[in-house]
Amino acid sequence: MVKCALISGKGMGLMHGRNFNNHPDAEVVAVCDMDPELLANLKKEFGVPGYASIDELVANCDAELMLLIVNETRRIPPLRQLLAAGRNVFTEKPLCGLEGQYRVREEDSAIAAPAIKEWRESGLKFGIDYNYRFMTHFRKLHEDVESGQLGEIKMVRARAHFNCWSHVIDQILWSMGLPEWVRVIGDPSEPGGWQRMIQMKWANGVMGSLDGSNVWGFDDHPLRVMIVGDKSYAEARGLGGWYRRCKSNAWQQEVEELWEAAEGTSEMSESFPRMADGVIKAMQEDKPFPADGEAAWNESVFEAAVHKSAVNDGKRVLLASVEKTAMG
Repeated sequence: MVKCALISGKGMGLMHGRNFNNHPDAEVVAVCDMDPELLANLKKEFGVPGYASIDELVANCDAELMLLIVNETRRIPPLRQLLAAGRNVFTEKPLCGLEGQYRVREEDSAIAAPAIKEWRESGLKFGIDYNYRFMTHFRKLHEDVESGQLGEIKMVRARAHFNCWSHVIDQILWSMGLPEWVRVIGDPSEPGGWQRMIQMKWANGVMGSLDGSNVWGFDDHPLRVMIVGDKSYAEARGLGGWYRRCKSNAWQQEVEELWEAAEGTSEMSESFPRMADGVIKAMQEDKPFPADGEAAWNESVFEAAVHKSAVNDGKRVLLASVEKTAMG
């Protein structure tokens, strides 16, 4: 049985806590929140001891997995504290964003870098909630890329509502790795989630584009990811569950596979317990988490490069250079 401690009494914290606690091989054995009312609710919900600080939690609880579901504006200090205490950590995304998850900047990667260094040196498990990896349609896209089903990859096209922003970045990087460079049209001084159009290119010559906006409605799929190969091209759409693979360079569309979630089912809601299951299995099998610290760091580096390009009027930015600067 994997012992878990939940740090957060708010909505996402409760959801993650319940998913892990409901797993047959895991249980929440302690809770933590500095807000007395939220802490009281947590103690009642899980029927376990509660602590008002991470110091108290670490001193009094032997849980091997910490569910650190705090805001991205204050995630790095407690993450470093837990790693220093020798605890495995599962957290939310993005890794760091002092202006919020839609406004991750170059400065945020420099703040996150020490935690990544410490995790790499620790031998501990650290992972992040990229639960879209556990939606059937996005997994199909990834597997078709990995297996060579699409042939030699030529192009990536994606767009997303900012509610899905971290996830669409992770989907691209999960299958394709970090691009060599990005260049961006957008104004980071624009309030809220600033509109952005991103061009990118990988070292092997693959070209890509990613557009972000809060203008798209959820009824028209809040994210779409298409990956084009010389044999086939494939697209995964939305949160409900839709995937299509077609033959490339055909005069008429030749559908090779079309998958849609059954009516009344929700890939989105199912993805969270599936993610929890993947984390628990990784603990049991002593393997990296399904989306580990490298995935979290890759998103941070990508976002840092996007921000740097935008504030420099669309200048092409090398991701290796951004990473080197952040790591010092």
